[in-house]
Amino acid sequence: MRRVLALASFCVLALTSAAHARSGAVFIHGKGGASLATPSVARAYWGEDMLRASTKNWTVPYLVAHYDGTQFMWVAGNQVADQIHAWMTANQIDDIVVNTHSFGGVVFRWMLSNPTWYSKYQPIIDRVRWVNTIAGPHRGSEAVDLAGTLSGSWLTGWLVDLVGQNNDSTSNCRTDWMAYYNQYYLNGTSGRPPLPRTMYTIAGTGLWNDLAHGEDYGLATLSGVAGMPGEDDGMVSQYSAQGVGVVWFTTAANHHHNRRNDYRKIGDALGSDF
Repeated sequence: MRRVLALASFCVLALTSAAHARSGAVFIHGKGGASLATPSVARAYWGEDMLRASTKNWTVPYLVAHYDGTQFMWVAGNQVADQIHAWMTANQIDDIVVNTHSFGGVVFRWMLSNPTWYSKYQPIIDRVRWVNTIAGPHRGSEAVDLAGTLSGSWLTGWLVDLVGQNNDSTSNCRTDWMAYYNQYYLNGTSGRPPLPRTMYTIAGTGLWNDLAHGEDYGLATLSGVAGMPGEDDGMVSQYSAQGVGVVWFTTAANHHHNRRNDYRKIGDALGSDF
């Protein structure tokens, strides 16, 4: 209900404004390999049907941001900011809905929390309507805590690859590191200043989505081995995904599928923003 009222209020403001806003969507992927700095790889991360549905059959201008998925949130934030700033300026976009998945939500939360870190952050924030954060590890991930201990263990190499190597972005997503950031550097949690823009959370609560995908077996294994508390999507627990902002909804799609539009599709829900 709150989201509906917020959208209605935005529409009223837009209609009464002297200059009508031109809206657009930005997609920010999560952690992964350095190859995610390649535009085509970042686009494949989301999948064409997710992008299509979220942009109302391609009618909404959009940007798929790309950055090295192994980097710290502040390094990734600068890379993403360069792209958003160039895109919104070239296309005269002044109303941006940001859609993030996993670590991408932490990256954008860094930008919202530290507007003076980089000169392009504040101009972007000024044009953001709100943020939809899908399966964001805002309080860290118990699955990621395993990343530094998996190599050489009885667990197979493909499971190590699924979690991610013990690189900078992996460190950012540890539960202890996120507790530190939430206390000193990131806003929106208890005792910290509020975020300048609302983050609406979508948490994954399912594991076995498609037995034909190896990722489903891996995520289900991770959930058990990591001892993740409460409901989770195999990589991020519900409590963490809902650690900031306003709860929008939950989905039974696991961490692999909740960034794509191929199981319990959520693309149409994201497209309803426009």
